[in-house]
Amino acid sequence: MSLKLDQSVDEALKLVNEYSGHQYFDALVTSLAQLIEADYVLIGDLDLVEHKADTVSLWCEGQLGEKLSYDLEGTPCDQVYSGGICVYPSDIATLFPRDKMLADLGLEGYVGKSLKDANGKPIGLLVALFKQKDQACDNILGIFDLFAIRASAELERALWEREQQKQISLLQEKNKQLDLSHRVFEHTNEGLLVSDANNAILEVNAAFVRTCGYSRDELIGNNPSILSSGLQPKSFYREMWRDLMDKGIWQGELWNRRKNGETYPVWSSISLVKNELGEIANFISSFRDISSEKELQKQLYHQATHDYLTGLSNSFEFQDHAQKAISVAQRASQHIALIRMNIDNLSMVNSSYGHVAGDMVVKTVGEKLKSQTRDSDVLARLGGDDFALLVGYDSFTRLEKQLKRTLDLFQEKIETESGEILPSCSVGISILGEDADDLDSLMRNAYRALRYAKEHYRGGYSFYSQEFEGQARRHDKVENRLYKAVSEGLIEPYFQPIINFQDMTVHHCEALARWNDEQLGQVSPVEFVPIAESTGLIQKLGELILDRSVQVFAQLNRELAPDLNSPIGVTVNRSPGEFNFSDGGREKTQEVAQSHGLDPELVCIEITENLMIESPDDALEQLNHIKGQGFTLALDDFGTGFSSLSYLKHYPFDYLKIDQSFVRDMKEQGDDYILVKTIIQMAKTLGLKTIAEGVETEEQCQLLKELGCDYGQGYLFSKPLSKEDLFEYVRKSGKGA
Repeated sequence: MSLKLDQSVDEALKLVNEYSGHQYFDALVTSLAQLIEADYVLIGDLDLVEHKADTVSLWCEGQLGEKLSYDLEGTPCDQVYSGGICVYPSDIATLFPRDKMLADLGLEGYVGKSLKDANGKPIGLLVALFKQKDQACDNILGIFDLFAIRASAELERALWEREQQKQISLLQEKNKQLDLSHRVFEHTNEGLLVSDANNAILEVNAAFVRTCGYSRDELIGNNPSILSSGLQPKSFYREMWRDLMDKGIWQGELWNRRKNGETYPVWSSISLVKNELGEIANFISSFRDISSEKELQKQLYHQATHDYLTGLSNSFEFQDHAQKAISVAQRASQHIALIRMNIDNLSMVNSSYGHVAGDMVVKTVGEKLKSQTRDSDVLARLGGDDFALLVGYDSFTRLEKQLKRTLDLFQEKIETESGEILPSCSVGISILGEDADDLDSLMRNAYRALRYAKEHYRGGYSFYSQEFEGQARRHDKVENRLYKAVSEGLIEPYFQPIINFQDMTVHHCEALARWNDEQLGQVSPVEFVPIAESTGLIQKLGELILDRSVQVFAQLNRELAPDLNSPIGVTVNRSPGEFNFSDGGREKTQEVAQSHGLDPELVCIEITENLMIESPDDALEQLNHIKGQGFTLALDDFGTGFSSLSYLKHYPFDYLKIDQSFVRDMKEQGDDYILVKTIIQMAKTLGLKTIAEGVETEEQCQLLKELGCDYGQGYLFSKPLSKEDLFEYVRKSGKGA
């Protein structure tokens, strides 16, 4: 839920404290309703004998409403006062059909909290109601608790005062002796003080003595100013006395000083008592030490505005501070940049090393970023693997230096219980005034730059460009359509034959995903596969292509068996994102092969070196497991990245694919020729078969044969074929290898 606040939580609470009596509760429900965007907020006190509640104050769709009384039976409030707190994000009217008001008002969500006195006894309710689904959520509980604490204290004070005033009135009618009220004093946990018309202390109770540290004898006859801490100005007390004389009551927060010199906050209420002639007879003061409440309030506020894992500001706090910083910068014509940072492949860390290790990476990244952040900067963890940093800068050159220093922070490995992890962060930057004039636009444009950085400069940074607008719109369209295409199975495998150079027959085929969307037309895998990886759709997409490919080749080998010397296999690409090391996903290949009746030896799993780079130990374990199930393995694009001979030596590959970039420009005795020759010889030494990609000419084919390459794949032999065209191709090409 996104909270659109006109003021921060602490400002709202300060505003509430400026009022007293019923105005206090009116201000409280008004502020809380505006903060959490509730349609109704009410405070009610409980009548447990009659099993009902009477509203003290009610906020009703934008204004204060008339007070009302209602039975608790069959309402969500019945569970709140007995259970403490209840949250219903939606369907509240369905859950409580006996409460007709919920349906009549069209309410969906409910949050309620029991208000209790100092002894833990329920005395009231704080309730928020929402017409929109899912606004009642856990995200607002921190703010809700802050207001519940204040409401509990004030309701207890009001109920106590009402009772005390009633008792005092009765005692005055029966006996003019004020000392009779001492019995009432001694039955409350709040400190109580009675002074005369000149404000000289006449009596205090035991709770008052315990709190302030003075004895009763030291207090009697003195002015209550003996307790003053001196932390509040004289103007504060002048205003307090003016309100007391005008309204007959004052309440608010004071800072007192104990006898030992320690200062402490109290919530105090002072009432003016007049005699039958209308003259001031006494002042009655009550107070409660709220040190623990202030500390709890501080903790709750921190929890509501900060990320639990890193201790950094959360998105709510970031928006508040960033908006203020942007306003100041715009007035002063200062330079500001919004930086979005994303931890690359955190999901892979979580699946490979566990969430404890993933949390350690996030926490360490947060600490490193904080170590480079100035007091004037605004840093936050937005959630998951996302961070945001709003920085001021003098020149573009200095900004770039800061970005490079920030990325340099992630050159050291992080020690976790599961092993060493080298973090990587991609960064996108948007400039205030050049790229956007408000926070929302800065955030959006910085994210687009971040997305571009992840696709093109992973581990680096990119500044926002207008060119990203069209790319972003295209990306969003493809992403939205991709969910439908995967869920409805609209992406089909096409198959490109791989030819055995010894007899020039089909040995196996590579399955290639093809997507022809009714709105977007033909969408290239180069475009939609990275989106599938970033959105988490890659596993479902991989399973879809795997299932259909295995089904096709099981059927092909059954129907064309008379035309084949041996069955034809299929190669299926798997992204590192498909290797889920925590949920048993590695068994999927075996299940699919068994369900369609295809021999595992005819299924080759093709991967790139990224899997070994990101999680070498887990990759070895997974590949050994797949190999043990009878499947074969191929390493794709060898020689194009950071290929290491250790991959070939330690990992159980059967095939080594030579990238088409080497084959394309291969001429006899040229550099690519020598490189391809070396790869083939090395593979033979290690017992691996080689597959050359991108074979398009007879010259390339002949050179590869002469070098001893085992298989070839490319447009010289065939383009990728649909299922129907593949069957026809195999029939015409003769027997398989």
